[in-house]
Amino acid sequence: PRGNARSCQGEESMYLKRIRARNFRVFGDGTTAPELDLELNPGLNILVGENDAGKTGIVDAIRQVLLTTSYESVRLFEQDFNIHGSQRSSTLWIEATLCELSKEQQATVLEWLTLEEDSSCSLVVHLRAKFLPAQASKRARVDMQFRAGKDGAGQEIGYAVRELIRATYLRPLRDAEAELRPGRQSRLSQILAAHNDIVGQEINDFKQDAPNTVPENLVGLMAFAQHHLGEHKVIRGVQDDINDNYLSEFSFNGDNLESRIRIAPDLSLTPILERFELGLLPSGAVHPDERCARGLGYNNALFMATELVLLRDGEDLALLLVEEPEAHLHPQLQDRVMDLLRQHSKAPASGERRVQVIMTTHSPSLVSSAHIETMTLVHKAQTYPLRSGHTKLLKTDYSFLQRFIDATKANLFFARGVMMVEGPAEAILLPTLAQACGRSFSKHGVSIVNVGHTGLYHYARILQREGAGSQYPVPAVCLTDRDIVPDVANTYVPKPAKGKRFEADYDDAGIKAVVDRKVARAEGGHTIVCVSDRWTLEYDLALYGCAKLMHVAISLGIMASDKDERLSEADEKLAIGAALAAWKPLEGAGHPPDKLASIIYRPLYEKEASKAITAQYAAHLLSTGEYGEGDDLFNRLPPYLQRALNHLTTATAPAPARGITTSAT
Repeated sequence: PRGNARSCQGEESMYLKRIRARNFRVFGDGTTAPELDLELNPGLNILVGENDAGKTGIVDAIRQVLLTTSYESVRLFEQDFNIHGSQRSSTLWIEATLCELSKEQQATVLEWLTLEEDSSCSLVVHLRAKFLPAQASKRARVDMQFRAGKDGAGQEIGYAVRELIRATYLRPLRDAEAELRPGRQSRLSQILAAHNDIVGQEINDFKQDAPNTVPENLVGLMAFAQHHLGEHKVIRGVQDDINDNYLSEFSFNGDNLESRIRIAPDLSLTPILERFELGLLPSGAVHPDERCARGLGYNNALFMATELVLLRDGEDLALLLVEEPEAHLHPQLQDRVMDLLRQHSKAPASGERRVQVIMTTHSPSLVSSAHIETMTLVHKAQTYPLRSGHTKLLKTDYSFLQRFIDATKANLFFARGVMMVEGPAEAILLPTLAQACGRSFSKHGVSIVNVGHTGLYHYARILQREGAGSQYPVPAVCLTDRDIVPDVANTYVPKPAKGKRFEADYDDAGIKAVVDRKVARAEGGHTIVCVSDRWTLEYDLALYGCAKLMHVAISLGIMASDKDERLSEADEKLAIGAALAAWKPLEGAGHPPDKLASIIYRPLYEKEASKAITAQYAAHLLSTGEYGEGDDLFNRLPPYLQRALNHLTTATAPAPARGITTSAT
């Protein structure tokens, strides 16, 4: 159904609200592969995901249905039709819904408008395409049809509509310097031609009878320059030389061959604009006409700034599509570019208009400075917006994460698996431990994120979806300590003045309740919580089968602490020898496993050694292969670590049952 101007109350800031596609690239028909159906923010939209996830497919779907302001050739080819197995689809469609058109924009496209259920008006542009294979006398081709309305139920789209809704597109690894050079249909000439201030500049206000009066318009200025350059003695002399000494020799009686040297044969605005270039001055330049090549990064920043000028001041769709804005930019400049895009895409002040930005990125540095609500995770052709209402994040989570996510933590948005830990020791040791067990984090695309002691549950909810829809299919593990002290450590761990601390203070049900509370705070979807079986990572490793490893690593940590963490290779060899010598009587003393683990762990608890430095030495010792590897090492790990590694690095391995151990064997 089409509305009318009175029922359509536009908001002066048209934006792309929704993009849908079926059988386009990686997006299928909803059965063999997911369709594309993505709602967008009116401001900033960041598409994050691994390669071939569908990010560029989303951008290209928008380009196909809306076209671009650079008037580049945007066509569909056979390979744009989704292929499933050995079958390629013969038809596809893409649909864009634009809303909040101004009254002037509504009037321009009145007969193509769609009246929504909430009585607002939108412009729905539907592209339907069919692939026609080659025949005896015809080449293969793609037939396309653009119609208005949902599912293309309206009439065919007219030229005025296509001109109103073109998007601005910045391709990945773009040559920004080339884009801003002079030339036919140069991007700079298009930007200048579309600027509001260009109105009237096509009028030639140069007066032949007053040649020394400087015109105000660009065309008049060019005519002025052409006139005076033509009168210059050098130009005039060359022109007369050609005419008098050469052309006159070729002319017949009655013919008058005469040449004229001019700057431009066509004194119209477009050829003039195509002669302009935009470039950066050399650093520290004194004269404005000095030239010097500048780096790719700054030229890309200049190009983006120029496009934003056009989008800010134009009257049509203010939509900027940017692929990989981090290209050629160092991390600090990425932050500045992100600030610029965020500034122009936020709710506008009076007299300005908002620019909608849809960008793809692989940069943790860039993502770390963005608001989580602006992000959409793209995974295997499915989209997972992170704005409020789509995740289990609370409002307080969003504000917390905005303050504390940095480039290292932002890796979680790009990973195929995520392990969240609460300290540097786990972040240092666990990747090497997994590698030694034959479950490489690097091979499985697992990122380890150290969230500190206060943020685990905030981060855990990022990847959990709200509602009954599909969960984000990336496995995540929250690794945390049980925080109940084994009774065997009561000789050096002080008893609290009140409250519970030791295993003896709990019965089995009480311990289970402590663990279950930790699990309930963060577990959901494909995110699990693995709570240490007895106490801490180091204690449990010593308890369950890595006692020798932890004894030697802690001994090295103690010596490093004594020497201000400046051990030479000779010092390390000496410390390892001493630790191995001390290990034999310790191992042969007949201590129960929990008592032995308590003795080994005590220096860490009493801060005789740094946990991070100890983890560093433990990782080094593991890399030698002398402390176990493969399944043998894996089977000697604490059960909670086995469960965590199984969840992250095997698709079908059964996870060990989560249980409560009150005694060790």
